[in-house]
Amino acid sequence: MKKLKNTTALMVLLLLVKTGTAQQKNFPLNRQWSIESDAETLLDTSVRLHSAMKPWIETAHFQYSDYIAMNRDYANFSCSGDTSAKFMKRAGAWCCRKHHFEPFVAVRHSGEDAWFNLSIDPLMHFEYSKRADGDTSAALIKNTRGIRAYGDIGNKFSFETSFWENQATYEPYIVAFNNYYKVVPGQGRWKRFKTNGYDFAMASGYVSYSPCRKFNMQFGHGKHFVGDGYRSLLLSDNGFSYPYARFTTRWRSFQYTNLYASLMNLVPGGNNIPPATERLFQKKAAAFHQISASLFKKKRLQLTLFQGIIWDAADTNNRQHLNFHYFNPVMFTSLPAYGLNSARNAILGASFKWRFMRSIEIYGQYVLDEKGKKNTPGDIHNKTGFQLGAKYFNAFRIRHLHLQYEYNQVRPYTYATRDTLQNWSHYNQALAHPLGANFREQLVFVNYKIRDFYIELKYMNAQQGADSTSKSMGSDLFASDHSGYFGVNSTVNELLQGKKVAITNQELRVGYMVSYATNLNVYVSISKRIYEADGVVTGYPYINLGLRTSLQNLYWDF
Repeated sequence: MKKLKNTTALMVLLLLVKTGTAQQKNFPLNRQWSIESDAETLLDTSVRLHSAMKPWIETAHFQYSDYIAMNRDYANFSCSGDTSAKFMKRAGAWCCRKHHFEPFVAVRHSGEDAWFNLSIDPLMHFEYSKRADGDTSAALIKNTRGIRAYGDIGNKFSFETSFWENQATYEPYIVAFNNYYKVVPGQGRWKRFKTNGYDFAMASGYVSYSPCRKFNMQFGHGKHFVGDGYRSLLLSDNGFSYPYARFTTRWRSFQYTNLYASLMNLVPGGNNIPPATERLFQKKAAAFHQISASLFKKKRLQLTLFQGIIWDAADTNNRQHLNFHYFNPVMFTSLPAYGLNSARNAILGASFKWRFMRSIEIYGQYVLDEKGKKNTPGDIHNKTGFQLGAKYFNAFRIRHLHLQYEYNQVRPYTYATRDTLQNWSHYNQALAHPLGANFREQLVFVNYKIRDFYIELKYMNAQQGADSTSKSMGSDLFASDHSGYFGVNSTVNELLQGKKVAITNQELRVGYMVSYATNLNVYVSISKRIYEADGVVTGYPYINLGLRTSLQNLYWDF
């Protein structure tokens, strides 16, 4: 009887694999493009989307074509003229399709089953910036060229690959960051370009397979984001891409995600490196688990629980010795074996999103790195942070006017550990918030769109208690928490302790959408970063003119 049950279960599984229909492409991980989709999915409760784990994966209710249509927003256009004998009409129809919904190159199987499709698009980011005070010696450029290819084989298998080649010059604070951390924010290691520029490249991609509608597996090199805000205090796309394996299971109102990643510290890894060979860097493994539930009528409330563990860094031969607990897919069952205060860096978290009135969304996040002594808020091991924000879509009944406010706060020494190689980082950048820890921050966004034109206003203000020479006050997650200024078991630590720093970023951007398939847009903006420390204020306004395929988030506001 038991054998019969096992055989029956196997037959059902094979049937699902054979006949199940699934979608499995990833949506671009870009705020500018997703905000319109957020607004539309708030109105349409039939779109079942667990938004706290990004990039989103296609579902039967929400597909890539829907995503483009939501961002385009209007359907009263006609691309007729393909069959016209006149060249100009055919050319106009071609440009119309490329502008509204088609990739630059599209290859489709012409059979009835349409089992194969391939799309190829150029990628670019050309920008010229100059100081608004007329100092032409401070002119800056960005010169990015790349290519992106993506498609489907059958209805179960999807793929994507992209490559970017970059040369750029930056504002002084980015130059200081690049030179200190040896990476360009979010884009990896660099080499010198001419006298004051940077040359760097990056690649990403994935293969995605859905044997049935309820399960998807991906293997790739990319970034992820946990939460519904502009920032994430758990796992963000702030740093460089990393190799990963992602398994997503959907069941009714639940979604469960297992994400395994190979991270890297930019310190030498391995002893026996042959001469004239590029050095290896030390690897560290990470396992992230998340479960999300949509609750109540019309699924207006989403709750998410999160667990992440960064395991022991590699040994002197750059080999990692991982045990069962790393591969264990059941969240919270491995944590009791080590605890929050172990040599392995474990973080727990929770997120929520509550939608009401078809226009307002309240969201938040909580992070727990370590728990200090009871009734001792100043304990150095009291490593916590929280986020609270609100989005107002189609504000004041004005179509496509979206407002957002967000507050973030993280206590000193959060994300740091005794062993600096185990901190919550990858490629010399934080895995969560770009400011690290020991800060509070406020963000305001105003977005408005009318047909193909858009405008975005962003305001960011943060206060941070910064470290100074030989004083670890808790902002730098790359410093050991055992070298804290007040001692390893101190109980007098306060938020914003250390050197008082204030950071303000302001930007006004106006643009026009050239192609919706790649979010290619031309824009002009004015931006200013104001940095104040020890009574000294620095910062200059810049005027920027650019053309960019906006498919990823790049964070310069820190």
